[in-house]
Amino acid sequence: MRKLKLQSISFSFMAIVLVLSGCGTNKEAGTVGADGGKVVIRMANLVTDNNFLNTGYKKFKEVAEKESNGQIEVQIYSGGTLTPSEDMEYEMLQTGVLDVVTNAAFIVASNAKAPSYNIFDVPFLFSNEEEMYKLTDGEYGEVLRNDLESKSNAYYLGVFSIGSFAIANNQREIRKPDDLKGLKIRSTTTPLQSGTISAMGANPTPISYGEIFTSLQQGTIDGVQTTTPLIHADRFYEAAEHLTLTRHFPLPHVLMVNKSFYDSLTDELKDVVDKAAEEQIKYARELAIKAEKDAIEEMKKEGVKVVEPSEDELELFIKAVQPAVDNNIDKVGVENYDMALDILGKSK
Repeated sequence: MRKLKLQSISFSFMAIVLVLSGCGTNKEAGTVGADGGKVVIRMANLVTDNNFLNTGYKKFKEVAEKESNGQIEVQIYSGGTLTPSEDMEYEMLQTGVLDVVTNAAFIVASNAKAPSYNIFDVPFLFSNEEEMYKLTDGEYGEVLRNDLESKSNAYYLGVFSIGSFAIANNQREIRKPDDLKGLKIRSTTTPLQSGTISAMGANPTPISYGEIFTSLQQGTIDGVQTTTPLIHADRFYEAAEHLTLTRHFPLPHVLMVNKSFYDSLTDELKDVVDKAAEEQIKYARELAIKAEKDAIEEMKKEGVKVVEPSEDELELFIKAVQPAVDNNIDKVGVENYDMALDILGKSK
């Protein structure tokens, strides 16, 4: 088992990891659960217990425990109690400290060096979530599967969205790219995400997610680009009362299972994991639609000034970000980009 990079994590956190790591001993393929003994599946995420992402995890737990007649026990570590970041979450999956996780697609792209996952960061590629699922559930889904499984110790189980990107800021109403000029907008450092907000006219500012709210209050940043459910759940709108629903990226989460763990299960228990994953994905997709709608309505009630760009206004954003696509399409792979466009019936 590869060593985890835990130097900067607290002693108590390290102790939990070491205890769980000790449970991840190697088993002969197809033997775990054959004797009818208890099988523990460990999952973790960064969100609070009542967040809709964690609600999807609970669906996995419900189905897995029911379908296995209680032989499987799913332990969910929510709220960042076990993992301080998605990057660490991914690493824990690779080493077997965790058995099943979901990660944002850009996290998978970066950590697995899997360029096909960068397709979701191509701005305005998807008109809606149905188009994204047309990609993930079809031929391109096989590209995602092969890219991950050839470069990591994880199996691909599927994808679901946790919302679409919007831009929140505390300076002014944003209706066109020119309105963003001079604003410091928090972004990840991924080339397409930071390149997109830069092409729109803002100054991309990479700070950690946990620092966003304080940075908005202190003026270190003027705004943030992320999904509307996250803007609502983490109350960024309290420090950034202008919200523009550009929907320039989806934020898909990739459901994965540790290869060594999955391979060790009996065929019957593999079927249970597969069914639990299928049910989680289906349920999570429904939850995301409701979470996005509810987030927008709740923020309006709180006095947030919400802008829904017209078709003409949105076209200005689409034209503005084309250089970000042209300059970074190598991060996706031209063949992957062309395949996606072909599946979606779109042209360059």
